[in-house]
Amino acid sequence: MRYWLNKRTYRIMSSLLGGSVKPTGTLKWRDFVSAMSKLGFKCTPASSGGPRRLFQAEDDPKLPSFSWNEPSSAKSGDIDPEEKARLAQLLEERYGWTKDTFHPRR
Repeated sequence: MRYWLNKRTYRIMSSLLGGSVKPTGTLKWRDFVSAMSKLGFKCTPASSGGPRRLFQAEDDPKLPSFSWNEPSSAKSGDIDPEEKARLAQLLEERYGWTKDTFHPRR
């Protein structure tokens, strides 16, 4: 499946999944949550509390949900490169998403 995204969301997903736009470096947590929202996911606190957040597809109940810890650095809210790699791997395993899944709208 291909997704055609606005430029901002495309840049965020490319950064996460190793596309041509800033494939390294950190990613702001709020940008990741925003991109997932644009892709139809809602982010809510997990029932266990703490920094765990649950991402669920709002429009397709067949899609599996996943949870992830919000970065502990309240000031920066950055997902570091190692966490980005783990998150990208989870999204690829769970949804089959790769850098080629997302394309910028023209």
